Amino acid sequence: MVWEDLTPLNIADARAFDNAVTTVLALGGSTNSLVHLVALARRAGVALDIDRFDALARKVPVLANVRPAGKYLLEDFIYAGGLRALLARLGDLIDGSGPTVNGRTLGENIAGVKVWNDDVIRSRSNPLVPHDGLAVLRGNLAPGGAVIKPPAMEARLQKHIGRAVVFRNYDD
Repeated sequence: MVWEDLTPLNIADARAFDNAVTTVLALGGSTNSLVHLVALARRAGVALDIDRFDALARKVPVLANVRPAGKYLLEDFIYAGGLRALLARLGDLIDGSGPTVNGRTLGENIAGVKVWNDDVIRSRSNPLVPHDGLAVLRGNLAPGGAVIKPPAMEARLQKHIGRAVVFRNYDD
């Protein structure tokens, strides 16, 4: 990287951030990822917001059958092939043309990768959740949007009728 004068900004373009969001969604990743990826994208001069997360979430399946939404541990995910195997399973949902730190494209880095346990890293035809691993909610309580992870929620918590309890700060 040093000899080629390759910096993170040479790699962190819009397709890299879309790939990152897609990966988080396929992993059933944390809602906190939104905050961190948006901050990184802004630093890189890339437009990324809650609406882009929402658009990708509507089409990206959750393929990693790991906790809290799934039944396996992250250790099982690593033994099943890990991140490279997950990326390979995502297929055309990932843009493999982008450069990486090793000088090869993402597509070159994941070519021919094998999944060792199809229940831990599922195929797109047999996802843990077909889409909406993260969901953006909007309304009078969250006009700017709020993010939830439906696959990790108990079914009884996915619908509520009644008064909302709103807190002004941590002490409340």
